[in-house]
Amino acid sequence: MAERGFSILIFRSFSLNLFSLPFPKRAVLILDFECKIISTQDSSEPSDPSRWWEWEDYWLSPILEEFGAYLDQTKNRRLVFRDREGNIWVFPFETRFSRSYQRKLSARFEDIVLDWGLLLTLTTDLNRYSDIISAVKALKRVWNRVLSGLRRRYGRVDFFTALEFSFKRGHGACHLHIVLLHITHLDLNWLRERIGTHARWLHVCRFRDLHLGGKKGYLTKYLRKQIVVFASKPSDIIAFKSSALLWVANARGWSCSRNFMCSVRREPAGWEFIGCFPAFVAEHPDFQSAPELWSDPELWVFLRGRRRDG
Repeated sequence: MAERGFSILIFRSFSLNLFSLPFPKRAVLILDFECKIISTQDSSEPSDPSRWWEWEDYWLSPILEEFGAYLDQTKNRRLVFRDREGNIWVFPFETRFSRSYQRKLSARFEDIVLDWGLLLTLTTDLNRYSDIISAVKALKRVWNRVLSGLRRRYGRVDFFTALEFSFKRGHGACHLHIVLLHITHLDLNWLRERIGTHARWLHVCRFRDLHLGGKKGYLTKYLRKQIVVFASKPSDIIAFKSSALLWVANARGWSCSRNFMCSVRREPAGWEFIGCFPAFVAEHPDFQSAPELWSDPELWVFLRGRRRDG
């Protein structure tokens, strides 16, 4: 295996020793360091068959086809709830890739402004994995190692992450954008030990007054890349591909620490979730009067048998 080395690009005015200095008065992003890991993904030949990520027709096309079939199925599903007064409510099945869901999520974080901290970006060396699912899982494990180390050093760590897939230049390479609130220092050697050979690039910069939600929020920027719109624009095609990879890898497009979730507005509690049903069942008048009957699993086994037998 080729020996790995590190080349570090450090801006002369903002070295690692300046992490503890006061932030500037205006809201800006300051690049503190950028580290490139010399990887086999760079050294291998473009025509090498092991560079599976470049053969999108082979590995990505089946995923897109299955994802499209999943979206078609959800169009005919309904979610059924019972409120505190016993009334039955039926809602369309809304996936996390719909525009309405993303708008609601962005609105929940609209009032959150993070005063200062660090932005960390972890990339992935796809040459070390045989498929995109393995790469995404490994990226999660790397982030968990980094987070565990930060908690041992700082105690409580407030964070926000956004998972992204690069299609403009990276053939779907997964990378993680991480917001670390009130973290003043990241030692490069310490970070390298926890990341190992997974990442190709490390990118760290400082921020101040970072808006999460809203039209121009940090979260909103990445949510736009996960909205499924059946159009021919390049941005819409990339969003469809990114959403399909999140779906097949069973990965969340974003995550955050618990205190972030406690600080955002939530929907009123107290509603009972009855289940997810086909539209023709949930919208039938008889269902409104006795929804528990339709929740009986034995009934569904019977109905499927009747349909199979004609």
